[in-house]
Order: sequence, then C-alpha cells, then structure tokens
Amino acid sequence: MRLLALLSLLAVTALSAAEDKFVIWKLDDVKAGEKKRLAPGFKRVAEWAKTEKTVVTMGVICDSLAQPNADDVAWIKANAIENGGVVEFWHHGWDHRSWADATGKAMAEFRGPDVATQAKHLKDACVIFKQTTGLTFHAFGAPFNQADDATIAAMDAVPEITIWMYPPKNETKRKVLGRTLNMEVATGKVSFAKFAQDYAAKKPTTMMLLQGHCGMWNDDSFNDFVKIAALLKQDGWTTLTASQYAEKTAKK
Repeated sequence: MRLLALLSLLAVTALSAAEDKFVIWKLDDVKAGEKKRLAPGFKRVAEWAKTEKTVVTMGVICDSLAQPNADDVAWIKANAIENGGVVEFWHHGWDHRSWADATGKAMAEFRGPDVATQAKHLKDACVIFKQTTGLTFHAFGAPFNQADDATIAAMDAVPEITIWMYPPKNETKRKVLGRTLNMEVATGKVSFAKFAQDYAAKKPTTMMLLQGHCGMWNDDSFNDFVKIAALLKQDGWTTLTASQYAEKTAKK
C-alpha cells in the first residue's frame, strides 16, 4: 500500500509540474507616438504569433501617447487580445526615464521618487492608454525592472493592475511573475545557444517569464527567439499572456 501511495504521489507531482509549464513572452518598450514611433520588430513578432496561433505580451511606454501616431494606435487596437488579437499590452511606465540626482545617486522612474510622484506616473499612463486605445492595463513591469517600496505603495493608485512582472521581493498584494531564465544575453540580443544551455542545466518546470526587446532585434535575434519558442513548444510548454496565466493559476 505504501508503494502504491508513493507511486500515486509521484504521478500527481509529475502531472502538476506538467500543468505548470507555462511561458509568457515579456516584450518591452512599445512606443506609438509621432516622435516615438512603433518599432518594426513588434509587428514582426505579432505576425509570428498569429502564424503560430499563440500569444505575446508587450509593454507600452505611455508618454509616447501624449502625441499619438494614428497608425501605431490603430495597430495596438487591432492586435490587442481584447479585440481578437494576439497581444496583451501592459504598463511599462510613463517615460522610462533614468537619471542621477544632485548628489550623483542613480534614480529611475520607479526607484527613488516619492510615492506621490510614482503614483502620478502610474495613473497618468493608465489614463492616457485608456483614452487613446480604449484598453485597460492589468499588468505592470517597471522600466529597467527597478522599483522600490514607494512603488509598492504607489501601486494602490491603479487597482486595475493586479499583476506585477519582476517586482521587488517584498511585493505581496498583486500576482507576482518572477524571473527564471533569460533569453537575451544583452539588451536586444537573443541567444538560443545560451538559453538552451541554461534551460538544460536548470530544467525549469514552472512558469517562465522571458524578457526581450524585440524592437531592437536584428534577424539573428529574431530567428533565435523563434528557435527558443520552438524548443519550448516541443518540450510541452504552453504560451499564455500574463492575465491568462493569472486567471488560470487563480483557479487552482
């Protein structure tokens, strides 16, 4: 009986692991303004997703929408998953700015400024995205993945955002999507060889949130991304958006 119970436990554990093999593509830095146009790489990945009948997520830098480009906004609307498209668009900050203060201390949009300033950036981005596209953000990822305790407090200003990608370790109020592996060896440079090496070594069996900057990818990086996606698909991984993953895991 003990052996039977052990075998049953192992079977359930294996099934649970398989059910948790979800990958989310976190693609940063969509811009859709007259001065900051949408990079062609985002369109290329979206077309790939349509062909593969899969989904991706793309982060929007929202100050670009202060002077929106009509064609770029139309593309966002047409490709939004809410409108039957393949992309979940998420909040990637207002201006994606970094600087040094008067003392030389490194600052970023969501690391250093006070709660009120950060809350304004969070709220302003949500408002302009809604006004421009008719869509609502439900997920957030800070520029440079840099955030602090003030960000955690400021997030209360945008209760519609219930998912945080790569948050501070002490974030507890929203669904946390953390880092497992990297597909870029440097910002904008994908390496299938390095990913495959790390994947084989770490053998992940739970959700992977893989970050990329497809607006910067050359042909080699795009092709390596496609190879990574094919590897994961062959190995039984299911691709979801951030919101799809949050909904699916909330039911467990």
